[in-house]
Amino acid sequence: MRRIDVYLAKTVIVNVLLVLLVLTALAGVITFVSEIKSLSPTYTIVEAARYTLYKIPGGMYDMFTVAVLLGALLGLGELASHNELTVMRVAGISVARLGLSAMLGGLILAVFCLVLGELVVPGTEQRAEDRRAELVNARTNALGAGGIWAKDGDSFVNVRSMTNRDIARGIYIYQVNPQRQLTSATFANTAGFDKAPPELHGVRGTEMSVDGSTVTHKRMMEWRTSLNPTLIGLFAVDSTALSAAGIYDYIGYLKANRLDDQRYVAEFWGHLAKPVALLLMLILSLPFVFGPLRSSSTGQRLLVGMLIGIAFYVFNSMFMQSGVVFGIDPFVTAWLPTFLLGAISILAVRRIK
Repeated sequence: MRRIDVYLAKTVIVNVLLVLLVLTALAGVITFVSEIKSLSPTYTIVEAARYTLYKIPGGMYDMFTVAVLLGALLGLGELASHNELTVMRVAGISVARLGLSAMLGGLILAVFCLVLGELVVPGTEQRAEDRRAELVNARTNALGAGGIWAKDGDSFVNVRSMTNRDIARGIYIYQVNPQRQLTSATFANTAGFDKAPPELHGVRGTEMSVDGSTVTHKRMMEWRTSLNPTLIGLFAVDSTALSAAGIYDYIGYLKANRLDDQRYVAEFWGHLAKPVALLLMLILSLPFVFGPLRSSSTGQRLLVGMLIGIAFYVFNSMFMQSGVVFGIDPFVTAWLPTFLLGAISILAVRRIK
């Protein structure tokens, strides 16, 4: 039985990776062609190709769910067409046991998806967008032309640029009271995060009160802040390219500053729901192989699988956005599509005779 487990798991993994490779290559070609219109003396065709390569991991992560369903249909369908699954069932192996063997491959793919989304995609996406912005828009500041704005307790902070991991430049700090009245404005040439607490250098500040204003100059002063280089970097990155760990850190910042975190909580749960959806897609492939569609051609099964995968992707994305707009609980927003997929998969498997 162990040989059958390995054989089915290997079949699922190989075919899923094959489908994922094809879908990724197709998406890469589309991305590369769309980038040609942005070519310039600085943004050459080589840089466009490099940008496309950096975007590949993100595309793989987005299409993983569809690839699992199509790959499982392709692999298990091939075994069914050669009557290998029939022989296994005649030998006394139940559909549930065969499904469990295939799920072993699904678990390995789920781990691969997690590693891809948590460790690879955030770095490659940020590198791709930063490099493109630098060459296309002649922008060397990774934080954007105006830097980033952040709420830091009772202060509003504008950081213009980050020159390296530990040094920020052009820091504007505006302190307000509970009545939202400006009480002080501080500017610093640089901020060093290599010490705790961080230090501001080249400080000029203005304190305001009912008695007037006072201007101060300091060579250096400590900065009591909840900001750090990692958090500052998160402001400049699209939240869809963040890892679950990065989103979790950002949620902590939003909660500490009493800011709306519903969207990011939903995306955090969405990251956790994705591996579960992969396994459910694998379960959903079983009725296509053992059920009413077992006599259908490979092309027909792949067509139906593609439609189901795209429908799930679209519904999941739309429901995620709608949940944020209409104030639905983030946990429900992230998990309901996966729950419905699980219910449909279980009902379909139970109808297999």
